[in-house]
Amino acid sequence: MSRLGVEVSGYFLQRMKTKWGSCNDKAGNIRLNTELVKKPKDVLEYVIVHEMAHLIEPTHSDRFVAILEKNYPSWREARAELNQLPLEAQTWL
Repeated sequence: MSRLGVEVSGYFLQRMKTKWGSCNDKAGNIRLNTELVKKPKDVLEYVIVHEMAHLIEPTHSDRFVAILEKNYPSWREARAELNQLPLEAQTWL
């Protein structure tokens, strides 16, 4: 059991072109973008808490924001940092 009071049934790493993470709230699964391994630890933690919060509240409602506020108070800063980082792997020629 987590601090959020939810259990993750499974987590998967997947190469994603448009998202950092996703979840299936019905199955309790979380998918994380493989590119997160290259990002700072705080943004990885933010994505994990964000997706776990979706297991409680599937939408980005006020309730969802309250869950983030309670469990990851600096989520806005982490999100801003994450949004400045490249999403896809960069190919060097």
